[in-house]
Amino acid sequence: MQYSVFHDTDWLYPDSPHNKEVNIQLCAPRGGHAGAQILGEIPSGRLGLEFVWHQETDLEVRLFRLLPVGVNENTDSTLMTTTDYERCRAFVTRKAPFEVYDALCPFEDAPDKGRLALYLCVDTKGSAVPGTYTGELILREDSLETKIPLECRVSSALVPSVSSCRLGMLNFFDYDGLASQHQVVKGSSEYWKLFAGYVKAQVEMRCTHILLPPGEAVFEDGILTGFDFSMAEKAGQIARKEGARWLCGGHIAHWHEWDEQEYYPNWNQSLGITTTEGYLQLRLYLTRWAEIIRQNDWQNCMTQALADEPQTHNDTTYRILAGIFRKFLPGIPIIDAVETTCLGGGIDIWVPKQDTYEKWRPEYEKLQAAGETMWFYTCAFPAGPIMNRSMDLPLTASRAVFWMGALYRLSGFLHWGFNYYIGSDIWHSACCPHKGALLPAGDAHIVYPGQSGPLPSMRFEAQRAGAEDYELLMQAIATAPMETDQIIRRVCTSFRDYTDKGTVLAKARSSLLALLESEVYTNGR
Repeated sequence: MQYSVFHDTDWLYPDSPHNKEVNIQLCAPRGGHAGAQILGEIPSGRLGLEFVWHQETDLEVRLFRLLPVGVNENTDSTLMTTTDYERCRAFVTRKAPFEVYDALCPFEDAPDKGRLALYLCVDTKGSAVPGTYTGELILREDSLETKIPLECRVSSALVPSVSSCRLGMLNFFDYDGLASQHQVVKGSSEYWKLFAGYVKAQVEMRCTHILLPPGEAVFEDGILTGFDFSMAEKAGQIARKEGARWLCGGHIAHWHEWDEQEYYPNWNQSLGITTTEGYLQLRLYLTRWAEIIRQNDWQNCMTQALADEPQTHNDTTYRILAGIFRKFLPGIPIIDAVETTCLGGGIDIWVPKQDTYEKWRPEYEKLQAAGETMWFYTCAFPAGPIMNRSMDLPLTASRAVFWMGALYRLSGFLHWGFNYYIGSDIWHSACCPHKGALLPAGDAHIVYPGQSGPLPSMRFEAQRAGAEDYELLMQAIATAPMETDQIIRRVCTSFRDYTDKGTVLAKARSSLLALLESEVYTNGR
């Protein structure tokens, strides 16, 4: 079979032409991974795959079939999506509609149709022995065999496990979407089995925090009598069992309009939290939540999201909400996506949007210098070329965003869309409906619903790789900050200015590994 090998840092498409590369060349740090894409033709017969190492090794090889996903509209230059290609042609990869290989399905579960497109991933343990390993991927079409040579160099550089990593990460989780996408009853045994698989996927992507659902209000004869935290408690117990380092309590309140002052609790959108009754209802909620946390011994692994995206118009009220929370749950860190710099004392983990951070960077840097914890997040707004994991932006954006995090010395990353797709056809319309418009392709989800759990994606792998890169970059910064920043700037200089070429990112990563091997891991350990 004719085939070609491609980096894991660039998109492949069903109509991509072949290149001249026929060998798989990988380099992986210990405790990390490396991958490659393989593009062939439509198999002429029944297809089988086998991978064989030439040496004794515990390196793990995983094989996925790449599945095409339809991008129905392009990312707009300012907000959401557009069908006017002239508004976006300067920064998108292709004119919509088009198909791109994004979803990753275990080979044995994949539909046997269409052009052969594979993703091969080598995972290394932290205890892996540095050196060069060789093997071959064997493709069998009936009686015909095609052997693809592989060489993987394991660097002495070490990516720490999620349990001890520097980078914090939180991806919001859609508990209702899990039930609808897999057609199971929310809260059933099948539901929780699937949920465990989704937590495993988040941990594999190096998420350190798992978002729990908020408590549900209980009414009797129209009167609020309490809150049911059974879903949150079950989710937290499963998340901890599956390796989650931190839990995050679900959001409690929100504003109606971005420029108004008041916040309203989830269960009563006509009751301000600054009223006496608003306080009493929050007291009821937080008292019960504190009991759940103590009963499960979560005091040292719990964080709390209060109200998403506080603005300059309501940051004072947010501080009031934070003060109420701290009265009943002292010591639990507060984390939220923010659109203001005026929350001092009301928040513990600041998460400004990438463009918000750059717009008010001097103020945020003052907070960082004072010791405040500063993360960042990306989402559908602003649109345009700014780094986000949209499927019509270069795949480098999904990975290089963590290089910018290292350049700005930010310590965590948040994204709202792990599995929030609410459209009718995730496979052919990747742009998710939202308030009468469409979100950029993939903004709402980075996994796909598979037969028995979540399917990862090339964007998932890019985010995982970027998180690994971040750990290595911060190690290098601690030893050689100027040299490391120079390497980063070969990839990106701001959230809007970054390479769209996977080869540039791959070469910079090679330079990073070489720097670590010479300055940090000089004895190979």
